[in-house]
Amino acid sequence: MSKQIAIVGGGIAGVGAAWALHRAGYEVDLFEKASALGGNAKTFRWSADGGHVDSPLLVVAWPQMYYHNYELLLDELGVGIETLPISYFVQTPEGHFCQDGQTGIQKRFAPELRRWKKLVAFVTKVNDFFLPKGRHHSLYHFSYFNPLNLIPLYWMARLFGISRAFWDTIFVPIHCATFITTSMRGVPAVILPLLESIVPLEEPTQMGTWQGAPRQVFDRMTARFSDRVHTDHEITGVERRNDRFVISDSKGRRFEADEVVFACDSASVLSALEAPSGLQRLLLSNAQYVDDVDPAFSSFVVHSDTSILPEKHRQRILSEFNTYSEINEAGALECTFVISAQNPSTKDAGVPMLVTFNSQRVIEKVQKRIDLPHPTHSVSLQNLIIMSMMRYLQGRDGLHYCGTFTTPEGGHDLSFMSGLVVAHAIGADYPFSSDQTDAVADFKQMQKMMLKSGARRPL
Repeated sequence: MSKQIAIVGGGIAGVGAAWALHRAGYEVDLFEKASALGGNAKTFRWSADGGHVDSPLLVVAWPQMYYHNYELLLDELGVGIETLPISYFVQTPEGHFCQDGQTGIQKRFAPELRRWKKLVAFVTKVNDFFLPKGRHHSLYHFSYFNPLNLIPLYWMARLFGISRAFWDTIFVPIHCATFITTSMRGVPAVILPLLESIVPLEEPTQMGTWQGAPRQVFDRMTARFSDRVHTDHEITGVERRNDRFVISDSKGRRFEADEVVFACDSASVLSALEAPSGLQRLLLSNAQYVDDVDPAFSSFVVHSDTSILPEKHRQRILSEFNTYSEINEAGALECTFVISAQNPSTKDAGVPMLVTFNSQRVIEKVQKRIDLPHPTHSVSLQNLIIMSMMRYLQGRDGLHYCGTFTTPEGGHDLSFMSGLVVAHAIGADYPFSSDQTDAVADFKQMQKMMLKSGARRPL
């Protein structure tokens, strides 16, 4: 009889682990406390012209140059990929900035934008010194010895003559959508070249997105074990009994398994464990999420109220920009994802599709208000230390961990890969061809981040 594996959490990490383990012949039970799978990659159904249309909501696109394994997954599932232009519009009391080189704010900050380029070049040079030569585009190259892991990007920017006003007016409004937070002063400097390659401050970029909504990815990954997918199951207890685990949920239902994979937030893991060890308590209780330090993105409004956009630029924003950020007179930042702007699955739906965080005004035409606890993992030195220490818990006593708190930050490919690494450590094969050199290299790097050397099985 094959091992029974219980997986707690139905985001891309948990579903990725379940998918790989089921392919390898394991019996899998997948538990998700929400009514649908997806985690942060939510699908929302909009009311439009007497019908409906589905769209992504929070995870809307990805940098194709880095998402090697995730794109192999989509190819395996038969999910098409579209190219999505990505551009940002920032409104301030002094004017607006929109990456076209023509605005007064961009001209005002022109000297600092030149210094920013010098800072990017400097950090790139330092990173290159500590990283292997001839590497491919990867999110997974990481050196524990790089001193820029310890130095906040904000302070490096100040050393290069970049003002607080530049940080607050340009960097934060653009990258608040990247980090799902407005609190970024603890972001380590080492990440700067990666940020600039994905979302350059001065020019629009392009990313990949799904043909259709992300729900199809989760539906296709779980199609062959859909009867073992348990939504609306909030796991509240995981107890070891007679060499097996008893898993209980908030409604008193019980299940058994030989091993357990936690693919949820660290606080939920800690509260579910019957008798956590000292190391489990230390690491799981100290993992930081962005809403722990900044509540701005912990809830949002899904709506079609275009009056929140400045009338002078409203039509241009609705047709050309993916993200609109506004800084008011008091310095508060409101961020709106313009879902309907350029996304292929929504641009012809005939209804404005807006998702607003940290709303500073009354919004009409609301389709839903959503609270999102722990939206994503905070990029900080503290979390990098926790990530590196989690390897000493992986697999111990039949418990495994994947998801954002086991990765450098909360990217979709990183979370998916964490699920694959855990599944492989349990006994599943790497699911893609070994001829895919960049994807395999990323997988091996992720193994090094998550597992002790003795726990890394060869491909």
